[in-house]
Formats: sequence, C-alpha cells, structure tokens
Amino acid sequence: MKNSLYSIGIVLIFAVIIGMIISNRMSKDLIQTAEMAQNIDIGNDTPSRQSKVKEIRVIQQSLQTLQSRLKLKQKNRKALIDQLVHQTRTPLTILRTHLEGIEDGVIDMVPEEIRVCENQIENITAIITNMSSMIDAEKLETTLNIEEFEFSQLVKQIVNGLKAQFEKKGIDFKITDHEKVSIKTDKYRLSQAIYNILTNAYKFTEPNGNVSVSYHVNSDSIILVIEDNGPGISKEDQAKIFDAYYKKDISIGSAGDGIGLYVANENMAIIHGTIIVESDLTKGSKFILTIPR
Repeated sequence: MKNSLYSIGIVLIFAVIIGMIISNRMSKDLIQTAEMAQNIDIGNDTPSRQSKVKEIRVIQQSLQTLQSRLKLKQKNRKALIDQLVHQTRTPLTILRTHLEGIEDGVIDMVPEEIRVCENQIENITAIITNMSSMIDAEKLETTLNIEEFEFSQLVKQIVNGLKAQFEKKGIDFKITDHEKVSIKTDKYRLSQAIYNILTNAYKFTEPNGNVSVSYHVNSDSIILVIEDNGPGISKEDQAKIFDAYYKKDISIGSAGDGIGLYVANENMAIIHGTIIVESDLTKGSKFILTIPR
C-alpha cells in the first residue's frame, strides 16, 4: 500500500514538474507571439522561433502571413506614389517652361501656346483621376479607358508641349509629318509612355544634340520610333533599363529616379504593345514602340 502511495506521489510530482515546464514554455511562446504582434503593429521585422505548441504555432504563422501582406502593401503603395510623382513632374515642368517663356517674352501668348498649357492641365487631371488605384494598395487590377482618337494629333500635341523645353537646352527636336491615322486604345497610358521616353531622351542628349520622332502604319499596328544621338546604352544596361528604380550613372544630364522607362514599358504592356531599344555606346539610342490599332 505504501509502495502504491509512493508511486502515485512520484507520478504526481513528475506530472506537476512536466506541467510547470510545459506551462513555462507556453508562457514564453505566448509572450514571444505577443511581442511579434506588437512589432508588426509598429512596422518592425519580427524574426522568431517557431513554437512547438501547435495552437501557438498556428497563431505565429498567421502573424507571419499578415506581416508579409503588410510589406507587400507598403511596397505597392510606394511604387504607386513614386509613379504618381514621376508622372506629374513632366506636365508641371512643361507648364513652367511655357509660362516662364511667356513671362520672358520668348514665347508669344497665342492660341497654340494656350492650348499647350491646357493640354498639360488635362494631363495632370488625368493623373489625379487615376489616383483612385492608390486607395487600396492590394487592388492591382488595371482598368483601361479605351477610346478612338487621331494618332498624329496626339504625337504633335506631345511634341509641341515638350518643344520649348528641348529648345531651351539647345536640342534639335523634330517630328516627321505623316498621314492621319485613327487608333483605338487607352490614350492616357499611351501618352504617358511616349512622354516618358521623350523626357528620357531629353535628359541624356547633350546641347546641340538631336531627337527625332517618326512613325509608320501597318495594317494592325503603328510603329513609333524615338531616336536620339545621346551617349547610348550598353548591351548590359539594355537588359535592365525597364526595371523599376534602375539607374545608370551617366555624366550627361540628370540621373533621374529610375521610374520613367519602367512606367513606359508597363503602360505599353497594359495596352498590349511593346517597346524595344536599339543602342550603341556613343552612337545614341532608338526606342521602337509597337502600338496595336
């Protein structure tokens, strides 16, 4: 009888000890899990040891999934804001250049110049309208606003808007006249792609350099060619220039923010078009846009 009582006592003591160990381990795991949640709340990384307790481990895994989603939201939001800043910079720069030219008496206040300024205000309005996609950083679906318009008129409008800026830098900026042709696509996204490639050519073309715009029409597409005699792009860099935030240090012009060509390429992909670059160092670059009709 005494032996049985001793055995029961020993079992109970071991049970209490094991219970205390498990309780202590669970307590530590719960504290660590709580700290993990607090760190997520303030935006800190939370590397942590996985609990051996199934129920706690499930909570930790849910928190890690939440942390990954929050990081993705922050990354997407940053990308959208960077694109917004980049896209508004071009029309604002054009407006400033034309208004300064009018103020200095270099540009006459004629209906054509007024229309250039109106076009840039319309561009800014379109950019602001597209800000709705930034409200929910997880909503990455792209909406298209398809409309039919006259392509050569759009190209001339873009060139006329940038002309004063190019002339101020001493760049010969030419557009080859073509027959009128209609196109059915997202006008905003196409114009942003063209603007971004032209502003890129502006940045990296020296004073007294040349930038030209031309296009030809195929049965199912329009081929737009933007060519400059800037420093050119190495074969290695050609594979990277359409990546977000990719910047190559070049002594000529401004290094930029690494967004313009990325946005141009993204917009062309959205309207089912393509951009390819042909370039040699010291010989300039040629950007070829294929735009479905």
